[in-house]
Amino acid sequence: MAVLGVAFIALSMWFLGGSLVAGVQEAGGLGNLLEFNIPLFVLSSVLLAGHLAMAGYTWDLVTRTAGGRLGFVRGFAIHFLSQVGKYVPGKVWAAMGKYSLSRNAGLTSAPDRSGACSGNGVHSHRLPSHNHSIDALSGRGGRDRLPGRDRHGSGGCLVLIASVHPFLFGQAGQACGEVMKTRGELRECSYREMLGLLPVYAAVFLFLGIAFWVLGLSFGLVMPFFPGILVYPAAMGIGYLAIFAPGGLGARELTTVWLIHLIVPGCDPGLAELTALVGRIWITIGELIAFGVSFPMYGIRPSTFREAFSRGKLSN
Repeated sequence: MAVLGVAFIALSMWFLGGSLVAGVQEAGGLGNLLEFNIPLFVLSSVLLAGHLAMAGYTWDLVTRTAGGRLGFVRGFAIHFLSQVGKYVPGKVWAAMGKYSLSRNAGLTSAPDRSGACSGNGVHSHRLPSHNHSIDALSGRGGRDRLPGRDRHGSGGCLVLIASVHPFLFGQAGQACGEVMKTRGELRECSYREMLGLLPVYAAVFLFLGIAFWVLGLSFGLVMPFFPGILVYPAAMGIGYLAIFAPGGLGARELTTVWLIHLIVPGCDPGLAELTALVGRIWITIGELIAFGVSFPMYGIRPSTFREAFSRGKLSN
């Protein structure tokens, strides 16, 4: 899988780089393609910081729903310290990192395993609703919409709602327990409690979408506000599903370019590729900063990071 991931990333970057170079040449130079607005870029970075803070809060929220309590500081730290796992092919290592660090922070096996499953599940299942919105409101008018597209999107939303039903969630939780080699019973969460997580996660990723929309404006990319704010969250979701691509590298950028061209058919050549690549650097820097401040927030030093994992190892 590692070889497949490297090959996919290399091909994706080759395609994106070639498209960007061709666009720059067609524009007569990077200066003619690029319109950089510093105040808008700063605003996008502030909005990104808000998104990251909200993302850190979600781990405290899901552990409280599962019957534990970490607090915002510890929840934020665990969320971002575990994010190194998403750069390992397989997509399960970030969840396992959350489990391990939460155990080390004092949570029992049931709340942290339950939380790891619910947080990972809500994160991965947000994709259908984003894609439905982009399909239905792509700016091309009702006459161009494909037959059955609304039914498909509505079905995706129903799957999303059904997936957090306590019965289905319990089955997923037991499967997570087998993978994580832990025993114990999951706390029974009500359907209302599980549904209560969905709007929070939707707000987190819509906030990211607004931040990326402003980032695009700072580089001269004018997308309609809606569904433009759904472009990056949907691309993040598709990148998450690409299990062979660490951190969705390549898959996220290709999807971003495709969605931009979908809602802005007259986009200048190379501009979508430039925005997608800058977006990757932009959010990676934000996550690295959050990762760095998470060490003192969690109460460890980088040199003891591995030890923290071993103390909360995946066993009882």
